[in-house]
Amino acid sequence: MSTEDSAPRKRPTINDIAAAAGVSKPTVSRVLNGHPDVSAATRHRVQEVAAELGYVPSADARALSTGRHGALGLLMPAFSWWGFNELQYGIAHEAEKRGLRLLVQALHPGDEAEREFVTRTLPTLPVDGLILLMPEGMLRYVGDLARSGRPVVVVDDRGNRPGIPYVETTNRDGVREAVAHLVGEGRRRIGFLAGQMGSAYARARFEGYLDGLREADLPYLPELVSLSEDAPVEPLPEDLDAVLDAEPDAVVAAWDEIAFAVMNAVHARGWRIPEDVAVIGFDDSPLARAVRPSLTTVHQPCREMGEAAVRMLADAIEHGTGPANASVPTRLVIRESTGPITTA
Repeated sequence: MSTEDSAPRKRPTINDIAAAAGVSKPTVSRVLNGHPDVSAATRHRVQEVAAELGYVPSADARALSTGRHGALGLLMPAFSWWGFNELQYGIAHEAEKRGLRLLVQALHPGDEAEREFVTRTLPTLPVDGLILLMPEGMLRYVGDLARSGRPVVVVDDRGNRPGIPYVETTNRDGVREAVAHLVGEGRRRIGFLAGQMGSAYARARFEGYLDGLREADLPYLPELVSLSEDAPVEPLPEDLDAVLDAEPDAVVAAWDEIAFAVMNAVHARGWRIPEDVAVIGFDDSPLARAVRPSLTTVHQPCREMGEAAVRMLADAIEHGTGPANASVPTRLVIRESTGPITTA
């Protein structure tokens, strides 16, 4: 192979397209930037030549000519949660549909990393808008984010979004529907277990539990409820035992991990699911389908929330107006851990 054959191929330019298509450089620029004042035949010829030459527009050049980068930024916290994958998939899918690139920025926890992002990284990001899966430490920088000169949308159902448009889900309605489902199956002693009660989403789910009891004209029984401020991944064994000692015929858990702990404790007592105790979770994590019996749960629409965030952000970028908030509804997914109560 000759040196000439192995040399890197020169990146085609607008001048190369103009020469090959037999048109002026301004005409090529108008075609590539989508201006309408070009004949259909010329537009087709320029696009055909650009494709043949393998022309890829420079993001920097496009930003200079249009004022836009054609890209969205996504700020991700460093900790892991299965729902982040679904959120990111929804964001990436909707961005791709709109011809927008996605720049993902991981944010490590700590004051220094958060301050560095806001003061140094954010101003240099080549993006037209920003989607935040916002760690709680970023709350102190909300004003700086809102004044960054680019639209910002938060995907968050915890209530940590002052002054910034947000996408949430219907936590309260989701649990209310879960309680109504259990009542329809003849359940009357319905327990509730939760953690992270300092977060808006946990309080909303508890309010949904209370709504469900009121709608069914059932009394609130404190012995059937465990609320934790310490936000454990699973309930404390003594809290779980206390609820089961009160002999519920059903338990609603504020998220799936708690529901799995309830199921293990129920099995350890020799009780049957759902014949003796029905169990409902919240999130619809991948394990909800894998456990036996499979878990009835409230599906949190993470993918759809991500798609909604991109639509909101794209609308704000296009029209220059602040996006309205969005609420994506949950839905109850009925599986094997619920069923009609038995009297035997």
